[in-house]
Amino acid sequence: MSDQDWPAGKRHADVEAELATILEGIGEGFYSVDQQWIVRRFNSEAARHFGRTPQDVVGRMLWDVFPGARDTPLGQLFLTTMAGRQAVKSETPSVVIKERWLAYRLFPLGNGMGVVFRDITDRKRAEEQRDLLVRELHHRVNNLLATVRSIAIQTFAASGDGTQALKAFEARLLNLSHVHSALTQDSFTSVDLRDLILASLQPYLEPSAEHFAIAGPAIRVGAKSAVALSMAFHELSTNAAKYGALSVPGGKVDISWNVENDRFTCWWQERDGPPVSPPTRTGFGSVLIRRVLALQLNGDVVIDYCPEGLRCVISASLEDVQEQETTPSVMSSGAD
Repeated sequence: MSDQDWPAGKRHADVEAELATILEGIGEGFYSVDQQWIVRRFNSEAARHFGRTPQDVVGRMLWDVFPGARDTPLGQLFLTTMAGRQAVKSETPSVVIKERWLAYRLFPLGNGMGVVFRDITDRKRAEEQRDLLVRELHHRVNNLLATVRSIAIQTFAASGDGTQALKAFEARLLNLSHVHSALTQDSFTSVDLRDLILASLQPYLEPSAEHFAIAGPAIRVGAKSAVALSMAFHELSTNAAKYGALSVPGGKVDISWNVENDRFTCWWQERDGPPVSPPTRTGFGSVLIRRVLALQLNGDVVIDYCPEGLRCVISASLEDVQEQETTPSVMSSGAD
């Protein structure tokens, strides 16, 4: 016997039973209204959340079931969705139950509208607690860096090493503070590479950033790699300011990167600066870039002292660049 052989009433009852089973099995709250805002469906998860039985709600106007909800921003969004017939997805504080958060989807359903939602209050509270802890950690780390700076000033003064060494140390410490601030905004998990570069170049971007051309696709860098890359960009820019393209008014630095075949490559190219020649001795900056950066990224670093401008190429697997830190890094363990 085909479906067409069944009585219409039987087919309708079967469809209704199947639909009711689906709405109960989705694991989220659901209700629907017709174009007159009369509630047509109200599943058990919605009943549990709102403390209303389907019998109390179905057949009544939505705005009578939830007095005052129409005049809230969410209520106005309901009206806009009904009129515009466009689906909407977002998160919002509940307008019915205080101190609760909902993730919801509104979508056209026949001539009316369907609403699917779930309570995300626990997640929101966890995020608020996390953000509070991150802000407190940021404050404490800044205090720690200030303490380290104070100790360094006293130590360098007592040892008679002079101001140049102190200034270099302070600059490196300030760069760590910048990358720390960038990571703090993303809960220490990763940071946007462009934001990381801008933070590392901050002393040389003011009052104008015209010396730099920065280009590359959006990519996030893991916390472990972020510190090493930031220190490398700091050393490169410091060297450029002393001897290279940033030491003359018309000098330029091109910074670019790409990802191809899951391989990350970044280029630092100086131009329009004074002629370049290889250094007579290997300084700390070169050691940091060539050895520490390569070790941290598990990749390759090549520095080429081209006469027309220093060139540095950094290459590593994208997986290593984006890897989250699980053990103390070389940069944070006091390596020199």
